Amino acid sequence: MRIAAKEMNDSVVVVGNAPTALFEVISMIKESLANPALVIGVPVGFVSSPESKDMLQTINVPYITNKGRKGGSPCASAIVNALFNLVRERLSS
Repeated sequence: MRIAAKEMNDSVVVVGNAPTALFEVISMIKESLANPALVIGVPVGFVSSPESKDMLQTINVPYITNKGRKGGSPCASAIVNALFNLVRERLSS
């Protein structure tokens, strides 16, 4: 995540699997190393997943998350697709 920090600026960062990746993105934001436009954080699992989502809610960057242990790549891609559909609808009206 730190290698890609500069590429995160003004971008959408999506984490669907690893709570550790979400923790790292949050740390980089708090350290002013990354400034994404939006963070989608829906990691799945029993270990650290709910905690990483709770921590995501403490940052001063727009975010989308869910609660609990559920999530993962399918959930993350569904969120991204829904956002694309919203943009497409607004551009066509």
